[in-house]
Amino acid sequence: MGYVPPPTPQHGLEEGPVLLKDGRAALLRRATPKDLPLFVDFLRRLSPESLRMRFFSPISPEKAAELLLSAKPEEEKVTLIVLAGDPPRIVATGEYVRVKGEDTAEVAFLVDDAHQGKGLGTLLLERLALLAAKRGVRRFQAFTLAENRQMLNVFMESGFQVRAHREGGEVEVELDILLEERTAERFEWREKVSTIASLHPFFFPRGVAVVGASRDPESIGYRVLENLIFGRFQGPVYPVNEAIGREGGTVGPLLAYPSVESIPGPVDLAVIAVPKERVPGALEACGRRGVRGAIVLTTGFAPEEAKALADKARRYGMRLLGPGSLGLVHTHPEVRLAAALAPLPKAGPLALSSQSGTLGRAVMAYAEGMGLGIASFASLGAKADISSNDLLQFWEEDERTRVILLYLESFGNPRRFSRLARRIGKKKPILAVHPSRDPLVRALFAQAGVVRANDLEEAFDVAALLSLGRLPENDRVRLISNASGPSNLALEALREGGLQVEHVDLGSTAKAEDYARALQEAREGDAGSIFLLFVPMGYASEEEFLRLVAEAEGEKLLLACAMGSAGVRARVLGRVALYRFPESAAIALARAWAYKRFRDEPLFFPDLPDLRLEEARRLLEGKKRLSREEAEALLKAFGLPLGRGSGLTLRLKAEPHPLFGPVLTLLLPTPLGEQALGQRLSPLTAKDAQELLKPLEDREDPRPYEEILLRLSRLLEEFPEVEEVVLELQGPKVARFEVRLADPKPR
Repeated sequence: MGYVPPPTPQHGLEEGPVLLKDGRAALLRRATPKDLPLFVDFLRRLSPESLRMRFFSPISPEKAAELLLSAKPEEEKVTLIVLAGDPPRIVATGEYVRVKGEDTAEVAFLVDDAHQGKGLGTLLLERLALLAAKRGVRRFQAFTLAENRQMLNVFMESGFQVRAHREGGEVEVELDILLEERTAERFEWREKVSTIASLHPFFFPRGVAVVGASRDPESIGYRVLENLIFGRFQGPVYPVNEAIGREGGTVGPLLAYPSVESIPGPVDLAVIAVPKERVPGALEACGRRGVRGAIVLTTGFAPEEAKALADKARRYGMRLLGPGSLGLVHTHPEVRLAAALAPLPKAGPLALSSQSGTLGRAVMAYAEGMGLGIASFASLGAKADISSNDLLQFWEEDERTRVILLYLESFGNPRRFSRLARRIGKKKPILAVHPSRDPLVRALFAQAGVVRANDLEEAFDVAALLSLGRLPENDRVRLISNASGPSNLALEALREGGLQVEHVDLGSTAKAEDYARALQEAREGDAGSIFLLFVPMGYASEEEFLRLVAEAEGEKLLLACAMGSAGVRARVLGRVALYRFPESAAIALARAWAYKRFRDEPLFFPDLPDLRLEEARRLLEGKKRLSREEAEALLKAFGLPLGRGSGLTLRLKAEPHPLFGPVLTLLLPTPLGEQALGQRLSPLTAKDAQELLKPLEDREDPRPYEEILLRLSRLLEEFPEVEEVVLELQGPKVARFEVRLADPKPR
């Protein structure tokens, strides 16, 4: 079994927004002595039974609060709290306590009676375990009453290895909290369940309120209402307009309401299209009404203003899409939701996310023109809350989604994105377009198995092919053509994409029956995909060729190019992707083959069992900088080979990036300066290390260097306080080194 990187929450490990099992939002943070009034209020709300389960005997709320916030000098204590409501109130707390230097800590939790069964105990256990493991704790102990079945279930279902011993009416539980693959999968599964539950009101709302609905055909509120009605949303739609609602009037055919709170029926989703200054009040009204999701179309919010809206929504347990969103579309036949400034498109297999609203509307229309329908579309706007990382987890389990296409302008948490994309990409392809040419973005996509497109047209070229639901069986493609010039363009692009081409040139006088015969032979051959290239020469008509393509059967991936045909660059025709230009088709096939290789490649982080982690932890504890001897001892604890070897002289740099985390750069010193050979983001898989070393293949055997990369990556993951490392390599040996620690962050 390999190394298991710790799960990466969307927000901070010990501070930030979290989701309950039912999808409601809350806030997690460290407790401080200033929280004493909040703790007293929390404990006063608990039933005597809940207090007895936690403290084993009667205790006053005031005394219990002091106990929860106190720590002895010889102890290390971490206390987390979860807050919800407006004003925020504690709904759960968890802590671990250990005698400093020991590898076992005692853990305990307490959850508000009204919030039990919502996964808060499990959430706190996961976060405390991840925090404790970083500090060298290997085991948790817990003491609970035998009748406290809920708490015992939290431990037993955690995914950790659990041992329990009962004595009288008490049970002592011991958990090994070192991360294993099964434990990490449980963490990820629980987060996915919570995320999908939080998005359910957006994609499957029982009722939709349009706050700011208007009779003015030019207004945003009117157009959203129109799209909901003409899209035939399968649920009630409630226009909200204070002036019209007070008079008992209508907006279009629908009765208007003066406020969200006056709506009699179920409202899961609110679309807010009011002037900027009225958005906070509208959001509060939705929260009081119990609305679960809000889409804010209004624009003009500065980043701090957008964050304040998300915080306000969170206090009411809501999730927020936007502000500045174009809206959300879901073509499921039992939903037919167009809660957006765009009409309901034709249904299909493509899930689409865009930060740019206007671009989103344009690409939906383009997809429809190429015969590639939409499963769902979300415009993220300012991404104050919901991001593409949330949507990916919903689309992972959506049976109607076959291909995911993301237009990304920025990243909120690229490390989380990478982890999700690696997992989800094993099930269905993720295509991404990013306007920058940043090499770190390219590295992120390459390592995560994301199919990167240079522009939107290329993205849709690839999407058309992947939407067929089949991939190349192998790296051989049978190219069947009737013209040498276009064939040469296709051949060059296919070979650049790592494909071996079996070229069948039918000649310029080829007829439809020649194509049909060659196609049948290709089906029976060994090539994993078939590419038909047709140029009108007067011997076979375009209509005959297109009929042959449309009627094509078989399990092999089939794509075709009909040069000179009118319309979009790519379209779906039956079970075939049809292109206007040979390069477009060839590049799409090369991208599909690269994705197939990623999907078939095991995701493996090699384990390094000889690492002396405890020695390294003791060496780093409390340090602001390392002496040369200490730095050398740290590298030796991670098994890095120190000394002088024979071979190439290289420099390996590990530097922090504020978004992407540790970045490893391989440099080759030359008389004209250092030449960058490549970059990769930590943590590295075995494949990542091999890819980073590929430029060495023509100069030297890269395999001896792989372990150096993997050991350095592991050091950066285990000890984030090691901020920068520079290794000068002479052959596969570390001849010189520099290690710099990060400035300690104040708590």
